[in-house]
Amino acid sequence: FLLWSMILTGAGILLNSVIEEKSNRVLEVLLASASASEIMFGKILGVAGVTLTVMAVWASVGGTALTLSQPALAADIGAVLFGKGLVFYFGFYLIGGYLLYAAIFIAVGAFCETTREAQTLLGPVMALLTIPIVFMTQAIRRPDSPMLEALSWIPPFTPFLMTARAASQPPLWQVVGTGALMLATVGVVVWIAGRAFRVGALSTGKVDLKGLLAKIRGGES
Repeated sequence: FLLWSMILTGAGILLNSVIEEKSNRVLEVLLASASASEIMFGKILGVAGVTLTVMAVWASVGGTALTLSQPALAADIGAVLFGKGLVFYFGFYLIGGYLLYAAIFIAVGAFCETTREAQTLLGPVMALLTIPIVFMTQAIRRPDSPMLEALSWIPPFTPFLMTARAASQPPLWQVVGTGALMLATVGVVVWIAGRAFRVGALSTGKVDLKGLLAKIRGGES
């Protein structure tokens, strides 16, 4: 749920900022002094830093309050998180999941003039984000069910479901395999998003999906 919130807030900030900068021609000015890749990664890392800082502050406040009010419960939660390495699972999949969806959001924003256009293109992405939430309870209660194991190998769902299944200690080959597939997918998506951002940042008019795909395949041509 934290990853889901981070994607909707952090990636949403990215989307709106790119749309605003494009409509105000600020993005064109930025491209005159830096490459599209530098601007894209700078935005992704900057918003990630802000979002993680806010989450860290809230976690510190909540952890301190829980420790002062119910120290035994706080000790048990800490033992579970650090004893079984769940915090490392969470950190790995949090970063991978955020990069995956942030790259998609920022690429979509580069091709949109208004928020309404972005909402239309993000419809399939939002549908993908709802699927792991639907299966989250089942992932906690029956983490080794065949359906969840199969869904865990689909990269858009991997960060959510593998984190939920981590407490059941899934086989190492599943952890390594799903993690490697997720990282490979992140690399491909970031590469495609970089090309899309470079092309979309200077495009004008309504989104034409056929023209969009042709421009991405052709790069800057």
